[in-house]
Amino acid sequence: MSTIVEISIPADEFALGRALQAESQLQVELERIIPTGTAVFPFFWAWGDNVRQFEAAVRAEPVIQDLTRLDSVSDGTLFRAVWNDEITGFVQGIEESNATVMEANGTVDGWTFHLRFPGQDQMSSFQSFCCQEGIPVEVHRVYSLQDMAIQQLGNLTPAQQETLITAYEEGYFERPRDITLEELADELMISPQAVGGRLRRGYANLISGSFRSLDG
Repeated sequence: MSTIVEISIPADEFALGRALQAESQLQVELERIIPTGTAVFPFFWAWGDNVRQFEAAVRAEPVIQDLTRLDSVSDGTLFRAVWNDEITGFVQGIEESNATVMEANGTVDGWTFHLRFPGQDQMSSFQSFCCQEGIPVEVHRVYSLQDMAIQQLGNLTPAQQETLITAYEEGYFERPRDITLEELADELMISPQAVGGRLRRGYANLISGSFRSLDG
């Protein structure tokens, strides 16, 4: 069973962290659900001022082969990075343990990662790697996808749970849909308007619960 581990590391243990200046107020956020391997950490956001100074420092990092600005929104800039083949240290540990980065953000004070490991062996392998390489890793939380799902379902009312589960089982979320909103309403013996309301409120509660679980 896969396991999710929330950890933190010092900023200078990660290339994007080393690029942050001591006085920087920037926050860097890796795109969620990022595959490791040949496409290691391709996209990330930089939020705040002095983005150009940070960009120049990232380009100067030996492990960065190429860096491209893709988009900007208010005070955030989206970058695409191409890493060279000489990945070492913390990133190498993630790759070798076959972990997936579910969430990662950092400032000049340090980085926080939510890593998903396929099993206990891979998680132990990662811990051993960090120990051997002298990488200071602080573990904050260990939990499973089931734990996350239970916590999120706990934010739903029984009616919302029933509606979302029935909609999923009957193929309402498939493309094309296997059941219409009206047919779903007939099965639940409520009006289509009520089904739509339960779905909307259920989505909102699931999203709210997801944010709380990541912040917790």
